[in-house]
Amino acid sequence: MIGVAARYAVYYAPPPGSRCWRFGCQWLGRDPISGDALEQFRLPKVSAERLIGLTAMPRIYGLHATLKPPFALAAGASPEDLYRSAAALARSQQPFALGKLKLRQIGGFLALVPAEEPHGCSALARACVERLDPLRAPPGENELARRRTAGLTPRQEELLERWGYPYVMDEWHFHMTLTRDLGAADCADLRPPLLAQVRRLNAEALLVDAICVFEQPSPGTPFRLTHRFGFDGVTSAYRSATARGRLFYVVGASGAGKDSLLAYARERLAGSSIAFAHRYITRGQNAGGENHVALSEQEFEVRARHGDFAMHWTSNGHRYGIGTEIDHWLSRGRDVVVNGSREYMDGARLRYPEMVVIWVRASAATLSARLSARGREDAGMIASRLSRAQRYAPPAGAIFIDNDGALEQAGECLLREISAATKGAAFALESAA
Repeated sequence: MIGVAARYAVYYAPPPGSRCWRFGCQWLGRDPISGDALEQFRLPKVSAERLIGLTAMPRIYGLHATLKPPFALAAGASPEDLYRSAAALARSQQPFALGKLKLRQIGGFLALVPAEEPHGCSALARACVERLDPLRAPPGENELARRRTAGLTPRQEELLERWGYPYVMDEWHFHMTLTRDLGAADCADLRPPLLAQVRRLNAEALLVDAICVFEQPSPGTPFRLTHRFGFDGVTSAYRSATARGRLFYVVGASGAGKDSLLAYARERLAGSSIAFAHRYITRGQNAGGENHVALSEQEFEVRARHGDFAMHWTSNGHRYGIGTEIDHWLSRGRDVVVNGSREYMDGARLRYPEMVVIWVRASAATLSARLSARGREDAGMIASRLSRAQRYAPPAGAIFIDNDGALEQAGECLLREISAATKGAAFALESAA
């Protein structure tokens, strides 16, 4: 089944825990990190039910200022590509003070805006639009038609065609939306309590020193803050409170015996709550090795384009994917065993920043003997794989499993690592890829 592609956006958001962050969560009634619904402010002239309705639209997005409007990823682009690009962009920026905020009505809605737009603000937004655009899929005809119903100016139409959104570049202004479009009575009832809140917010200076990536898993669902990329190079990755699984990423060279270890663990943990994810590979089902799902190049490309893979990579002439079903399992607190890749380790760490690496290793003689025995490679390919085995260094904190001897010895070691992990851990074993 083909899934619906997620959308991503790059926003300025107040630092989590700051006064402005707490205000945004309570005003809109949702924490964009955990996704939890929160009790909103109690206002003298506005009932709780009425306030829920007046803030329904901005609640989907969380309190933010748009830098790169929501977009689906281009064919071949992955979330990790976006994270890497956003991190590099952030490192090229200099922090600047946002200054005092004021309440402003823009069209029909109320928003927080800087009393004076600070130097560097427009340049940051322009950089986000331009430098991240290669990762953006073009909008569909339905989305373009919806944008045009607003009655665009010729310049806005030009921007829509070029950048997929009409309110960027010289049409962009920093604002953090607080309400839907309001009638005169709604506006009159909301202004006094909001003005009081703005005075409190201005007691704490805000610094623009990071950009944030928000993700919308499917149409109509709320956006969630997943990553904050500081201009100082520090990345913060956020997980919802319900996503209890950690990723244990077990890697090693071709011939280290990972497929055999995986089969050993799968057999002995049958009937447990641990889920063993199949990999999707552009290799025949009868090509030997692991029990995988074979896809044609075209099938694989369609799934990648529609966001059906949590991670995917190319190695030794084949494409490998791990389905987004692992995110569902992890979100339900299940332990997951996945067959990953050393080469993809940095990308996996971006998506699953709390993963623990388990490194399966064997001597060069053992690797050579196993590669020869499996009969999938000629002498030149084996030499290439042995050379490649030296290319990757284990990260700090990796857990090592030596697999030169009997399968049972290394297999029991892996099982001990699994049993020692806390509930909700996820495991990943690297394949021969």
